[in-house]
Amino acid sequence: MCDQPLHLVASHPARTHDKLASTHFRSPLTRDFAAKRIVQRSLAPAVGIFFVLSLLAWSVPSRAADLEKIRVTIPVPVFTFFPLYFGEEHGFFAKEGLSVETISTNGDGPDVDAVIAGSAQFAASTPNRLFTSYQQGKRLLDVMTLTNRMSIDCFMNKALADKDGIKPDSPFEQKLKAMKDQTVAGTRPGAFTYLLLEAYAKRAGLTPQKDIKIIGIGGPNSMLPAVENGQVAVACIGSPTVELAVKRGKAIQFSYNLVGKDPAYNDFLFQHIYVSPEYAKEHPETVRKFIRGLLASVNYLVSTPVEKYLPALKKQFSGLPDDMLTTIFEETRQTFRTDGVTTKESFKKAADFLIETGAIKKSAPYDELVTNEYLPSH
Repeated sequence: MCDQPLHLVASHPARTHDKLASTHFRSPLTRDFAAKRIVQRSLAPAVGIFFVLSLLAWSVPSRAADLEKIRVTIPVPVFTFFPLYFGEEHGFFAKEGLSVETISTNGDGPDVDAVIAGSAQFAASTPNRLFTSYQQGKRLLDVMTLTNRMSIDCFMNKALADKDGIKPDSPFEQKLKAMKDQTVAGTRPGAFTYLLLEAYAKRAGLTPQKDIKIIGIGGPNSMLPAVENGQVAVACIGSPTVELAVKRGKAIQFSYNLVGKDPAYNDFLFQHIYVSPEYAKEHPETVRKFIRGLLASVNYLVSTPVEKYLPALKKQFSGLPDDMLTTIFEETRQTFRTDGVTTKESFKKAADFLIETGAIKKSAPYDELVTNEYLPSH
């Protein structure tokens, strides 16, 4: 797992041989996805634990040797991916006979590249690569929706906000217009955080890279100081980075997508599970086991008071007080899709967004990119 506080997580744009945060190993990993050079570590024996889920008790396999090892990539370590961490540490994957290592690639793009290269079996990420890869002749499959609300939020340098008379509750259109002639940042060019800023610029009548400069700056470790020091005016990423920035006192909240204030991003295919069609065909049972374990983790987190697993949240995301962690995750868990189904409407909204931002020229057939056949309900 990532064993550094949230604000110390390595988050510069990922390059070959970068060190990545892993949920399974305490030591960093050196990545070369294309060559599949991932440092191997020995697995600690899984502890026999009992959980009650849907009124049925089950036991966790006691030997790591019994578990099939798989890798999952994520763009950045944010709250929406907590079910992966929790599912591994608390036996939901072990119940399915899996040991799941989660690797952060510090922005979306390399995470899905790892699936294409075969260095990872799954990616949990944003939908842009589902469409752009199809457009490039590299078909991938969406086999499960993790969250169906676009929950990336943005924060703004407080000194600049004060100068322009911008407050957290100012009309959103006023906030958008204040970005004119400013430098704003997502994690990396082409990432969803970057595309969101392009959409916001167009909504304000601004031309990206002319009226507003959009850059990629990496994840929390580089994004937080960039906003606080005035290097960028606005930056966008998932929770709890935005809330942490506000708590530190040098930023204000710019958007409120996590709580659903923008209807355009509700029922929106956002974080979902990628797999290659070849892997799904050759290993259908592994795909089903992984999804069952992940959905079991999701449903436990959604149905159980946050206070019961607050220690696990604190272990993964330090730097925020207990009450803030609880509140933010209570908001985050409302975005989880507990049945994992990807709907045609959510697919269409994601496609429309990507067309609007110029990431793709046209949509793709839903039936070619989405399958719900691996879900427990199917």
